Amino acid sequence: MFYFLSKVLSFLIMPLGLLTIALLVALLTKNHARRRQALLSAVVLLLISGNGFITNELALFWEVSPARLTARKNPRIGVVLTGGMMQVDGEPRNHLYLGDQADRMGQALLLYKSGQIQKILISGGTGGIIQRDVAEEGRLTRQFLLIAGVPAQDVLLENRSRNTHENALFSAPILQKQFKGYEYVLITSAWHMRRAVGCFRKQNISVTPYPAAFVGGPREFAPTHLLLPSEKALFDFYWLLHEFVGYSAYWAVGYL
Repeated sequence: MFYFLSKVLSFLIMPLGLLTIALLVALLTKNHARRRQALLSAVVLLLISGNGFITNELALFWEVSPARLTARKNPRIGVVLTGGMMQVDGEPRNHLYLGDQADRMGQALLLYKSGQIQKILISGGTGGIIQRDVAEEGRLTRQFLLIAGVPAQDVLLENRSRNTHENALFSAPILQKQFKGYEYVLITSAWHMRRAVGCFRKQNISVTPYPAAFVGGPREFAPTHLLLPSEKALFDFYWLLHEFVGYSAYWAVGYL
């Protein structure tokens, strides 16, 4: 039930969900005052959630800073969390299409090629509400890494998890049984790292965070960046707000 509600509510309380509700109220209501309030709410919401400066400040506050691994004493395994790394429905099917979070996979590949990690565990199954079969993203990510030259025995796949809590829950036994004595490097998007680290530590897995796919960047003070809404800012604001809500919900139910 938590999984279902989290997926539904994550749309309803996101900027586009609220914007849709406000516009529908303005369209359907016969009360002029209520219509005016709904339109004003929609405009304010768009100006805030689409503001590049505000979004960037939120990202700089929330995202985990870039990491650099120190000299290792033990072998390391990189745990890569799925979610937007590969497009699973691209056509034709015999091609590989990278998603907007593919930097997670790219950072894992760079760490492996530079000898900083010796194994890679890809964690993630289906993430939809209705779909119940195993998602393709983990398999496609593994396929990409194999083509990039990572030996098959060095890339493992955990494909049962549906969310961050289950990433940690199902990865923990693999790490504890098969990779005892290894150091665990957790690789996910910078905006998602706080929740991911909390979930793994809840499973008594100590991880070194290695964030990827950053949203935040250098501060800009151009008038267009400060005042005018943009599609990119709206997209980034969605992910950040989604993560704030997700982190709060996980804390409330004891996943962190």
